[in-house]
Amino acid sequence: MLSTILLSSLLASGPGATALVNDPSSHGTIGDANLSLDEAIRLANGTLSLANLSAQEQAQISGQGAVTTVRIDASVTPVIAVQAPVTEIVGQGMAVGRVCVEGVAPQGTRPILDGGNVGYVLSLKRHLVAVSGLRFQGGDVAIVAQMPMMMSQMNEMGMVSDCEFDGQNVYGVELLATGMEETMLTCTDSQFTNMPVGFRIDETTTDGRIMCTGEHLTFDGVGVGCDAFEGGAGMQTMFSLFRSDFTNGATLGRSTRSSSSPKLFMFRFVYVDAVCTDHVVDCVGEAAGNTMIHHHHGDWTAGPGKYALFTHPRTAQFDIHGSEMTFHSDIWIGANSASARVWHQNNHYDDLTITFDCDGALPNLVWNRYDDCAVEVTPAARSPVDIRMSELVDTDCSSLAFLAPLKLSGCYRSGGSLTGFATEVLAAPQKMLPTTDVSPKQPLVGGDVNLAANSPPGVLMAWVFADSFSRPNTSQEPVRYYGDPSTAIVLPVVVAYQSLLTVPIPAISSLIGLEFYAQGVAFPMFGQSFLPIYYLPRGERITLR
Repeated sequence: MLSTILLSSLLASGPGATALVNDPSSHGTIGDANLSLDEAIRLANGTLSLANLSAQEQAQISGQGAVTTVRIDASVTPVIAVQAPVTEIVGQGMAVGRVCVEGVAPQGTRPILDGGNVGYVLSLKRHLVAVSGLRFQGGDVAIVAQMPMMMSQMNEMGMVSDCEFDGQNVYGVELLATGMEETMLTCTDSQFTNMPVGFRIDETTTDGRIMCTGEHLTFDGVGVGCDAFEGGAGMQTMFSLFRSDFTNGATLGRSTRSSSSPKLFMFRFVYVDAVCTDHVVDCVGEAAGNTMIHHHHGDWTAGPGKYALFTHPRTAQFDIHGSEMTFHSDIWIGANSASARVWHQNNHYDDLTITFDCDGALPNLVWNRYDDCAVEVTPAARSPVDIRMSELVDTDCSSLAFLAPLKLSGCYRSGGSLTGFATEVLAAPQKMLPTTDVSPKQPLVGGDVNLAANSPPGVLMAWVFADSFSRPNTSQEPVRYYGDPSTAIVLPVVVAYQSLLTVPIPAISSLIGLEFYAQGVAFPMFGQSFLPIYYLPRGERITLR
């Protein structure tokens, strides 16, 4: 505890000095009239002394102590031409604190780092580095992050926020780790446009890792949102994405791994919507290591003839957990006998084919809705498929595997066929799963939010508002809470059948920016045995503006 307190005090020590960059060239010349970006970073690293600067350059330094802020003001230096990769940013350690490279946009336009065709623009070599408020144009890679093993339990991560990445030739952000390195990066409130790959992960450590978290990101015209290669051993590597959108690109997430790597690799997508021209998520696994694909509360559409979720080959190990999703394109789930979980719960499948080619964990499928779909089990599959308490409308179900029959247990089925080794038991006499719609998702304070519900006969529902969890626990089965129950407010009305409630939002400016979750809680009116004891239809995040 004492060491943590001491480390915290060190990390928080002093504002430090600020270096204002006023040279339109990235490297400039030491001793001239302008302070360049490279010179300012070398000052922050402690490898360049103030004494080596001219009086004009020294005049660009304000404050006392070591330089901890490198500032680029667009009104002073709107564009910096990057002549070569800028000196790696390492700072001077925990005793000095985090180095911040920040852009200032007084007229709303971020200062531009024009990378041309350089290999990379900025390189983050320590965890205590933050980059914000910049626009990166061109260059092969905008930011390369490669960081050493962490020396404390502080779990400090490099930070990138409020940036624009446009027109990189190869990657927007590249994360590398070898040996025992631990590259840790958080990227928030940023845009990626017109590039082959947004994030590239290349991990070949032994007992090291890469951990990357993105939130409030938009990808537009990006070929692959995250392209990951796992070739290491030891701890887990993870790419997590929250509250983000992917459009006009091929693939949201793609992963491959070496045949010998035993390391756990994980994609985690929560509140991520994607419309792709190729597969949305394409994971090529191996038998030696586990590839996890956790996906929750998103809306995914793949390109024609492509998959919204594609895990392959069937000889590889996967851990698949998806809930509160809406899929508009085909799904192919392959997994070997060592695969721990294949969970799909409380999802909506719309006009697609979902194929199970599993030889391990029994697919855990409950509370799903299938409209105009086909559910298929391949001849080679060895894992029986049991769909429980779900609704199937005009959906054909087929199993071609004697050892992997397909069974509908307690489901409602209207139309469609059962063929091959497909059976039905304890059929429900009616639909059982209410649906809800919340609009607008970003209402104005002083305005209204509309809560629409469509409940089957004999099902009642109450509406609940709660603070939205920034990191919801999505591993609970079969119920996940996206709103914090300790803050829940139950509206004083119970709805049935089709209903519409209009809820006024107080005209209080302090509410702006707050995020809530609107959730229905449904329960049987008469205790009908074929209905869930209680059920949570997918709700919606509400961000007040």
